[in-house]
Amino acid sequence: MKLGFVILFARDLEPLLAFYKEAVGFRACAEHAEWVEFDTGPAKLALHAAGPNDLETRGLGLFFAVDDVDALVRRLEAQGLAPKAPPVDQDFGFRTVAYTDPLGNQVEFGEPLAP
Repeated sequence: MKLGFVILFARDLEPLLAFYKEAVGFRACAEHAEWVEFDTGPAKLALHAAGPNDLETRGLGLFFAVDDVDALVRRLEAQGLAPKAPPVDQDFGFRTVAYTDPLGNQVEFGEPLAP
């Protein structure tokens, strides 16, 4: 398992873009209306737009790349942890599952889907 992304959730991305892109000088490697990512080395920094009713506006999220999402879910369930929802195949090429850590941060795990 390795850290792939640190995700900052915000209702307004503009101040974050001004800080990370313009002031700090990070170069965006992907930029969409609701998602901007910066290649910062082994892990990427991502900015993600959150709607007014989204719970993921408290701060940050973590995304870890794993080899087998379903095996991870079984292992965590054996330890009494339940995911926010069952694993799902995403249109961005990963099978993902998300949990909430004890501080309320989103922790997501993703397995690359076969091409």
